[in-house]
Amino acid sequence: MEFFILNKLKPKIIDLYLLMEIVSPFIGGLVFFLFIFLMFQFIRLTEFFVVHGVSALLLGKLTSLMLLSFLPSVLPIAFLVSILIAFGRLSIDSELVALKASGISVFRMTLPVIIFAFFISAAVLVLNLDLVPKGERLFKSTFTRVSNTKVVSLIQPGAFTSGFFDLLIFAEQFDFKTNHLKNIFLYDDRESKTPVVVIAREGEIIPLKPSTELGSSALLKLFSGNIHRNNLEEQSYQKVDFHEYQLFLEVKEGGGTAEIKTKMIPYQELLQTIQTTPKDAYIHLEYVAEMWRRIALGIAPMIFVFLGIGFGTIKTRAVKTSAALISFFVILVYWLALTGATIIVFDYHVNAMLGMMLPNLVLLVFAVPSYRSSLW
Repeated sequence: MEFFILNKLKPKIIDLYLLMEIVSPFIGGLVFFLFIFLMFQFIRLTEFFVVHGVSALLLGKLTSLMLLSFLPSVLPIAFLVSILIAFGRLSIDSELVALKASGISVFRMTLPVIIFAFFISAAVLVLNLDLVPKGERLFKSTFTRVSNTKVVSLIQPGAFTSGFFDLLIFAEQFDFKTNHLKNIFLYDDRESKTPVVVIAREGEIIPLKPSTELGSSALLKLFSGNIHRNNLEEQSYQKVDFHEYQLFLEVKEGGGTAEIKTKMIPYQELLQTIQTTPKDAYIHLEYVAEMWRRIALGIAPMIFVFLGIGFGTIKTRAVKTSAALISFFVILVYWLALTGATIIVFDYHVNAMLGMMLPNLVLLVFAVPSYRSSLW
């Protein structure tokens, strides 16, 4: 009896064949969509490298965090495309007819796809509930620190530059190759009670090795100028002429504070926040809706199984083109439904669980009849 049950549970050749048909386009779709999503962030990544002068290692870290945040959206899309392509090819090559003639129904073919969908859903849930929120928080914190770490490349000749090591600087001329400046105006109000103005004919910026990965430090040498110091408490003014004046500038971490949004809160912390906030508060509804939004996205791949098989078995000459168009249409409908669900939950105070599951119910409206049509 035990041997009989194990034999029934043992994967058949047809199961492995169908999985191989799905896995190949799935991997291709995953790489393709991750690349497309990353291209939208290309300007930001270029800014990190060129303007802020981050290391290749740090740039790779930021890119990895970006890719992590894309995965919960890309995994279901790539999975849907892979089903459409796999069953579309089986249909156009008449393999689907041959399989049915051999006594293998579409329902039997669905079983390995459901197993694959289960792993995709589990991955999306793990990412959405814990890994992505932590990654989003780390990325935001790192991005804030990088953005606040202003380096030499920010100085524009003939223009005032604020935020340069918390100083306001003006240089009539600036040589980016040698870091030499001419006709310099520097305003330092870090000590609010004794603001300082420094005027010099020439200057030089010498970059120094920072003490931290996200830090920035430099030695500013100024020549042939004068210092104007105004003491507001004592109501006194002081002027000092100099031949050479050196100013050590450093930003250790550039300020790492970042606003924590609901999407950056891990699952356990989100549950604790839901339990501690008043149920009639707006923020409580926001937290509950966020939790069910993550769960709803994790369930979507299970529905994509029936939607993909239903639409994939429709015979078309251009399988990949039709798969892309159908996927685009499905994703568009899904995200419109998700936007509408968010409005319904917050504006009309509909139950958060029911509201966030609305996009999946919309998918079922398309999935059920299309799947039933393939059961001939």
